[in-house]
Amino acid sequence: MNRSLEQALLSLLPTHNAELPQPLIELASSLLAQSRNRASTLKAEEEISRPYACAHIACDRLKVQLNLPPIEPRPPIPPRIYKRLYNHLDHILPSATSTPSRTRTPSAKLRETTTTPSASPLASKSRLNPSPPKSRLPTAPTTPSKSTTTTPFGKPRPTTTNPASDPLPPWIRPTLRHLCMTLGPPLPIGPIVISGVESIVTHASDPWVSTHLAPLLGALYLYVWRAVTSPSEDMPAAEYVRFRRAVAGALKRARSEVTSMPESGWEGWEEVKVGDLDAAALRVSRRGWLEMGWAAGVGDLVAVEERRAAEREEGVAGERQTTVRRADTMFQERYDFLGEGKREEYEGWKEGVLRRIGELEGGEGEAMEVDG
Repeated sequence: MNRSLEQALLSLLPTHNAELPQPLIELASSLLAQSRNRASTLKAEEEISRPYACAHIACDRLKVQLNLPPIEPRPPIPPRIYKRLYNHLDHILPSATSTPSRTRTPSAKLRETTTTPSASPLASKSRLNPSPPKSRLPTAPTTPSKSTTTTPFGKPRPTTTNPASDPLPPWIRPTLRHLCMTLGPPLPIGPIVISGVESIVTHASDPWVSTHLAPLLGALYLYVWRAVTSPSEDMPAAEYVRFRRAVAGALKRARSEVTSMPESGWEGWEEVKVGDLDAAALRVSRRGWLEMGWAAGVGDLVAVEERRAAEREEGVAGERQTTVRRADTMFQERYDFLGEGKREEYEGWKEGVLRRIGELEGGEGEAMEVDG
């Protein structure tokens, strides 16, 4: 099996404790091969997520037949781009490819329970007690990724998300939006930051995380902000210290300025100081949490922005060849009083005025001679 495909399946099913079911592997491989024929020309930023999207589609199509655990997608590209790629591939890849795998489900389950004795107790429990996934069915409106494959990404979860399906407290996302609106930057770093928080909360076995979510959020926000604003050069220490204080101040005001969150939704919140951000940043670095998959989105966002900046620079260089004349600027002909055209126009007007004055003065002189 394709190595990237296997990693994608393991990332999508982080709570799956047994070997990957063979029907799932076969369907993902089949979808990947078909996608190369049906969608041979993808953009560079979409091509890197082709195996991940095919694995995601396979999981969604077989989650009921194989009784898969909850799918937790964390794509390597920004959610907006990934959603477009997912919907495109899901539309062009025939769903009939999943039919042959259904007949092999029993043998796949048998292999799971016989080939890995150490994992068999967990595997058998997940098969004999499917109540946790079924208990989420009544709350489908708050967990759209469980009920449809067309909107796994792109739509923000409401602040009243079901605690059973969302590992984060309700105040996390409104607080992150408050930071982005208050401090910037103009780049969409919110999805990357929230992906990092979710990854650490879900996969990091560290009791410190659950009791320090506010400084963890601030530290990840500060890391992503610095990475996208100064990707190719070191940021001046004074600017970093200033922004670090700004982040701590914005977090301190979040409790009173985020009015959309009821008082009951602030459970687990704590005030954050500059020292708390430093301690959280140090822990994130030492624990290796910056090596998780979510951090790859920072490089992707920087690459996309650099490409757009280069395109804008090329456009500006072309415009510099001519003078800009726009209705909403002062660069207009009527305000160019010292230009060559205005000078010629003035000379013509001046000559006409002097000639007219001469004619009037000559007429008055002749009239005075006649009267005398």
